[in-house]
Amino acid sequence: MRGANRSWIRNVMVAIDQLGNAIAGGNPDATISARCGYFSRVIETPFRRYWRFLERVINTTLQPIDGPDHCYQSYLWDRAEKHEEGSDYMRALLGVIVILVCIPVGLIIRFYIIIFPGARWKKGTK
Repeated sequence: MRGANRSWIRNVMVAIDQLGNAIAGGNPDATISARCGYFSRVIETPFRRYWRFLERVINTTLQPIDGPDHCYQSYLWDRAEKHEEGSDYMRALLGVIVILVCIPVGLIIRFYIIIFPGARWKKGTK
């Protein structure tokens, strides 16, 4: 895939991610991954186990193309953003979004890696 197309696809995916975060009561300028990385690693919260579960789901989904620790790396990229934990209802909605999106995306990514093995994440590429 050419660089311009890859950038366009990446930008669209980030925008969709930010939309999902906003729908689930988060900051519309931050991604779901950054939100999970922040609440699972950076700040103490009574819901840390919940955030770590979501972080694990997202990290597992994206690991073949983005390497380990995607959520924390996303937080570091977005650390200037304010991260909002949201109400119980919004956290539940976020969990549903993450599960419903990560299962098919994870399958697509793994299929993509089989077809294009050069797309696999390599240590030291970030």
